[in-house]
Amino acid sequence: MAKIGKLTILLLISSVEEEKELVKKINSFGYKVCIGKAGTMKSNEIIAAIETTAKREGIFRTGCYREEHALYHTTLNALRGLCRGEIGIGNFLRTIGVKFVVLRGPLDTTQRDLGEWISVGIYGTVGAPIKGFEHEAIGLEINHI
Repeated sequence: MAKIGKLTILLLISSVEEEKELVKKINSFGYKVCIGKAGTMKSNEIIAAIETTAKREGIFRTGCYREEHALYHTTLNALRGLCRGEIGIGNFLRTIGVKFVVLRGPLDTTQRDLGEWISVGIYGTVGAPIKGFEHEAIGLEINHI
């Protein structure tokens, strides 16, 4: 049994070697996967990186508002989790270096009748703009499409 949130988190915290094997396994469950990285002090740049990577990797159909909209709101909520609350759109005044994962597919591989779901996970470091003052943070959100 595999659930979309657990798989997203496993990919987020995996090493490069583990990631390759996990992606094969996750693809065999019927999920579409995209993985990327972002480093910035601006929330809109993280959102853009996730949306651009998801579009390039075929997570949603170009021009399908419903799918793109689901990704946008899922990304915003994952970012809120990473930042522990409201993020605003603009400058964080904190350095952010993250890995992100987007999965699309079943909510649970044992229940295929629940429709299509999307999961966005963001994991990395957040800190004052001074090297050595970062800490780990993670955000996860799951929504239906």
